[in-house]
Amino acid sequence: MEGHIFIVLIVDNDDLFRSALRTLFERGPGFDFCIEARSGTEAIDKARHLLPKVAILDFSLPDMDGLKLAQELRKMMPRLPIFMLTADGEFHAEKEALSRGINAVFSKEEDLETLVANARAVCGIE
Repeated sequence: MEGHIFIVLIVDNDDLFRSALRTLFERGPGFDFCIEARSGTEAIDKARHLLPKVAILDFSLPDMDGLKLAQELRKMMPRLPIFMLTADGEFHAEKEALSRGINAVFSKEEDLETLVANARAVCGIE
């Protein structure tokens, strides 16, 4: 899509995981760059200024959970596609996340390539 800048917001307090996910997004076509945040507060501040096209949020963050962060991001950008990441023991939140408009929930142990492919699809990137 010419004239559009595609930015992905990756929010996770694990630096190595965030870096690995960023590498997956940068390796393929479509996204111009990634914004990284370690907390919900940092993510809100960066999103307000840089307007990402898609957000990848960890369920567990140091200052708020991913559901609360998703709610705050939706207030600013109602159409922002949001994907949630969970650790194995957090799948109890999947139903609630989907009911709150999260596009999809992925386990951190699953194939993250599927997450990246879904993010590209919702943005119309092939």
